[in-house]
Amino acid sequence: MKKMIVAIFVITLVATSGLAMAQGWGRGEGMGRGHGPGGWAAGLDLSAEQNQKMQALRESHFKETIPLRNEIMSKRLELRTLWVQTNPDQEKILAKQKEVNALMGQFQEKATKHRLEMRQILTPEQQAKLGAFPGRHGGFGPGYGMRGGFGHGRGMGEGGCNCPK
Repeated sequence: MKKMIVAIFVITLVATSGLAMAQGWGRGEGMGRGHGPGGWAAGLDLSAEQNQKMQALRESHFKETIPLRNEIMSKRLELRTLWVQTNPDQEKILAKQKEVNALMGQFQEKATKHRLEMRQILTPEQQAKLGAFPGRHGGFGPGYGMRGGFGHGRGMGEGGCNCPK
């Protein structure tokens, strides 16, 4: 009976995981695709050329990180599969978690470089204003990331996203 319950649990978990993954890129909290310069941009008086350059950088960053984001999602799914085993193998789980952490480190490094590139578009006066915005941590809010939808990632955008979820 106990094995039957575990088997049903595993099947249910795998089935619902498959449904979640089948939805593909969508809106989601966390590392999601941003909506570009938001409320902070009005305070910086960005030129049309600056907006265009930022959009090009966002698109480039998004395209460049697609393979890495896909690999992270794949490794997370593998990790989830290891966790639902009847007798989870601690060594395999820890090894897979290290792989996920290493990939996330790579992603965060790329995101940091992207943020620095975005700042270079700003004039020194705009950069000074950017740092003065309360609670903005450098003025970066929603941005491209893992889910592809709106969310609170690291990109140029307003800090507090009131976008549809």
